[in-house]
Parts: sequence; structure tokens; C-alpha cells
Amino acid sequence: METATLVRSMEAPTATSVATVTAPTMQTGTTTTSTRKTGVLVGLLFLIATFTFATGNALIHSYFSSATPHNRILIAGVLLLASDGLAVAANGLAMRRILSPHTPARSQAYVLLRAAECLTVVAVGAYFLTSHAQWGGYVLAVYAIAGAAGLVLSSALLTSGIVPRNLSILGVIGYPVFLMGSILAMFHVIDVTHGAGMLALVLGGLFELILPMWLFTHGFDSDHIEER
Repeated sequence: METATLVRSMEAPTATSVATVTAPTMQTGTTTTSTRKTGVLVGLLFLIATFTFATGNALIHSYFSSATPHNRILIAGVLLLASDGLAVAANGLAMRRILSPHTPARSQAYVLLRAAECLTVVAVGAYFLTSHAQWGGYVLAVYAIAGAAGLVLSSALLTSGIVPRNLSILGVIGYPVFLMGSILAMFHVIDVTHGAGMLALVLGGLFELILPMWLFTHGFDSDHIEER
């Protein structure tokens, strides 16, 4: 009887220990998979926003510069701007989930800035559809908000360490130049849409191109992820 009791008392802690070791392993696997999917989603949203804004802006410019403008071109351009707005807003929400454990204030600021960018492009599209009047300066307003959002994001990425440090630094350096160039262009000091003034957009543009590629192939660094 004493032997049987001793065997049972030794088996119980062993089973508990196995359960304790197994549970975190399963949780880590789930977190890694979820994080990887979020990284791919964020990368895709960056590329969708870039493509839809550039194409929509080109169509709107074509509409106002054409001798015989067609409403279909303007409508298509406005719809693409709206798609850009939805993409950047979704980007902000997706990144909040990743960044909030590391930089809660900046993750919230990023969401708000991306929401402001979304509202801006939607309002601009509504203006074009209702007034049919040209307003080239809207691009600079969008650039200014996007530059501020990019600076918040890249600084948060640098703090969290979830992407390579060099990539984060590219954004930390590039977006202030991007933002300053947009502000100077509003006061007609430089022109960021033509000539040498376009150099102000280069580093920020590279960041938004390289980051999605990195996320598609590597995802966020799971060693630094503490998702909620």
C-alpha cells in the first residue's frame, strides 16, 4: 500500500510539469502565426495604399488637364483615393495590435494620424465630385499627414525592435525630410512633385517599399513581440 501511494504521488507532479511545459509552447506557436499574418497584412496594405493613391492622383490630374474630360475618369480617381484611405486606416489598426505593448502612446497616435489621412482623402474626393473644381494642393496636405504618421511609426519600430534597426532608422531619417518638404511646398518654397524637390520624398518612399518586402519575407521579429 505504501509503495502504491508513493508511485501515485510521484506521477502526479510529473503530469503537471508536462502540462506546464506544453501549454506555453502551443501559445508561442499561435502567437508567431498570428504575428506573421499581421506582418503580411501590413505589408499588403502599404502597397495597396501606395498604388491606389498614385493611380487615383494620376487619373484626377488627367481629368483636369484634359481638353475633353470624362466623368468616368474623375469617378475612378476618387474611388481609388477612397481605397487608399481605407488601406491606411486599416494599416493603423493592424499596427496598433503589434505596437501597443511596446509604445502605447505612439501606437494610438499612429492610429489617429492614419484615420485623419483617411478622412482627408475621402473629403478631397467628395470635393472633386461635387465641385468639379481643381485643387492640386490636396496632395501636399495628404503628404504632410502621411509624413507625420510615418515618423511616428518608424520611431515606434525603432523602439520595439520588431524590424531591423537599419530599416527603422531609414524611416526616422526619411520622414522628417518628407514632412518638411511637404510643409515647404505648401508655402511654395520648393516643389515636391517636380525636379529636385522630389528628393524630399525619396527616403520615406524607400521605407514604404522596403518595409513591405521585409514583412512578406521575414515578418515581425517574434522575439520582441508581446501581443495582447
